[in-house]
Amino acid sequence: MVREAIAPSEGGGPGHGPGMTAGVKAGGLLFLSAIRGNRPGDRQMSDDTKEQARQAFENMKAVLAGAGATLDHVVKVTLYLHDLKYRAPFHEVWMEYFPTNPPARIAIRVADANTQPGGNAHFALDVIAVAP
Repeated sequence: MVREAIAPSEGGGPGHGPGMTAGVKAGGLLFLSAIRGNRPGDRQMSDDTKEQARQAFENMKAVLAGAGATLDHVVKVTLYLHDLKYRAPFHEVWMEYFPTNPPARIAIRVADANTQPGGNAHFALDVIAVAP
């Protein structure tokens, strides 16, 4: 099986450090890793969970677009929450982006959703989508 790295569409999406990739295409599927609510460019995150969630979905859309896909191709999302108090505000934004026929999702509380100690990530997303 051949796998291919996915780069976010031009001018958007999350940055990933050395040895990391925003996503991989393999076996007819897209696997997106560590999608957070950081702004492209300065990588800063809002203190507001809803703003982080909206930015995370925009980051997700940019990575999907890099593979020619859209949110309609998403089939499974794992939501890793830094604290369960972030679940309700995240879900409100989820309903904005997936108002009908949403993908499967599970929410799991983790010790830390950040890439570095002291970060401000309220969550991280692991995403599986069907390749177009």
